[in-house]
Amino acid sequence: MAKDTEILQGINLEADASVVKINVKKTEDITKIMTTISNLHPVYLKSYEFTDKNTRLVVTTFLPYLWQEIGEKLKLLANNKLKYSEAKEEIIEKLMKQRTGSMSTIPVLYSAENKRLELTSLIIDKETINPENANLGYSKSFNRMYTVGCGRGSHIIEPIVSSKDSSIGKGIQRDKWVTNKLIERLQLPINKWEVLDSKEQIKEVWDKYQKPVVIKPTGLTQGKGVCLGIKTLKEAERAYDLAREPIDSTPRQNWQKKIMIQEQAEGEDYRVLAINGRYKIATKRIPAFIKGDGIHTIEELIEEENKNPRRDLHTPIRTLKPIHIDDFLLDYLKEQKLTLKSVPKEDQKVNLRKVASMSQGGITEDVTDEVCKEIQHVVNTIASSAHCYALGIDIICKDIKKPLTNGNGTILEINTMPEAYLNFYPVIGETREDVADYYLDNLLNECNTKRIVVIGNKAANVRDLLRNKRLLILPPYLKDTDTVGEFRNGDLTIDGYDISKEISKREALAALKINASLDAIILHHRNWEEVEQFGLGFNKIDILVVTKEEAQNGEYMRLMRKYKFNKLIKTIKVIG
Repeated sequence: MAKDTEILQGINLEADASVVKINVKKTEDITKIMTTISNLHPVYLKSYEFTDKNTRLVVTTFLPYLWQEIGEKLKLLANNKLKYSEAKEEIIEKLMKQRTGSMSTIPVLYSAENKRLELTSLIIDKETINPENANLGYSKSFNRMYTVGCGRGSHIIEPIVSSKDSSIGKGIQRDKWVTNKLIERLQLPINKWEVLDSKEQIKEVWDKYQKPVVIKPTGLTQGKGVCLGIKTLKEAERAYDLAREPIDSTPRQNWQKKIMIQEQAEGEDYRVLAINGRYKIATKRIPAFIKGDGIHTIEELIEEENKNPRRDLHTPIRTLKPIHIDDFLLDYLKEQKLTLKSVPKEDQKVNLRKVASMSQGGITEDVTDEVCKEIQHVVNTIASSAHCYALGIDIICKDIKKPLTNGNGTILEINTMPEAYLNFYPVIGETREDVADYYLDNLLNECNTKRIVVIGNKAANVRDLLRNKRLLILPPYLKDTDTVGEFRNGDLTIDGYDISKEISKREALAALKINASLDAIILHHRNWEEVEQFGLGFNKIDILVVTKEEAQNGEYMRLMRKYKFNKLIKTIKVIG
């Protein structure tokens, strides 16, 4: 009797990626769900098919743990314990969205898959799938943390944030006051600014500033409470009140409650992405707008634009956000002598926001190849000095092809959790998914942990064998100083010392992959039957050790033809 769900981990005797077999009868609803998932992004699965007279779903994927969870939902759907709409919400809108985050994460995961890196969910806790459980004392974001690579030199990512980012850099970006102080210390261009201690202080400092000015919270508010184009004292006092709203809406520490005033720079809004201290992508952020058709009201046009699939927050592949109607939008329409009931002429552009924030419904245009060298050096300086591996830097300027000066532009702020999808997938211009390769290559430049698989129970003391030059003829594959994690016959050891006993192979392999102290990981299989049932365990293998007895099995030659010549197994040694 076949198991309810089977997982073949890593390359295996059936496919060159993990295989998940789910006992679920093919139905119209199951087919619709699978079609929807396969059309989202290839990161989720390589292929799928129904076998055994349409009673079994077989999925080839690099994310087997995700599909094990999806399988549980599909079974409920097949047994009429979930309606189709409920299953779709549970799988796509909750589970997949929580496990893979957003389009900021997806290109990095997909690049890792193409590079045959190990991808291991760092923490699996079904309870945190629902945001309502955030009060359990941990972040729901743990569910989308992955260890990429394995062993020493591996890193944790979530979504484009990584364990290579300094905690100090994260602290700097959380407070615009600290950010601005760093920029001033580096002697980089920034417009005049200061923190306001109270609403009454606006009158005291008002005459010091050229108009217009900006008033905004210094903490992270996703663009909320930012007021631009302020020219009068009355507008400034109103802006101060609006800036307080997002601050007061959530419990915050005192340092997160500051409000600042700053001379407003003229020009376009840009988000520049730096990786590993180097300028990589620049994107112009365009404030939300709609175009009239001479028939529909502004409100109706906003509703129609929000139906754009790229603005659908229920799917992990969205690259834009909805346009929300709030006081800021209504006030801006009023300035233009418009209301939600106004009917714009055909092709008339109606601006809805002054702030070019993606969280406020803006769109993007790629300008990577237009940024001048001087600005690139400014970007490199900030990213390197803040010690942030991935950093978004916001700039406003009239001409991105010219240096930042008092007349041309200024640095606005930095972000260590940049919504990188706006850089990877601009609405206008070239897609920059290939930057994910650069991200991983530099993130894992010290990750060289050897992935070793042994087939045959008679292979004794493989650690010493791989260190022994005479036995292998070639130079030893392991150094005497290497820390080696090993799983054999239910026991997990490190350098021969018992760490855990009587655990499953799947649990042991995950524990070894996320253990960043290891220079090598050795996974033992008693025989080919175990390989057939479990898979080889890794997406790529550095050394495959096979006993002479097991090398006589026909599966050995099949494995050689399938993976050795495709370079998924670097070295094969027959011993004993």
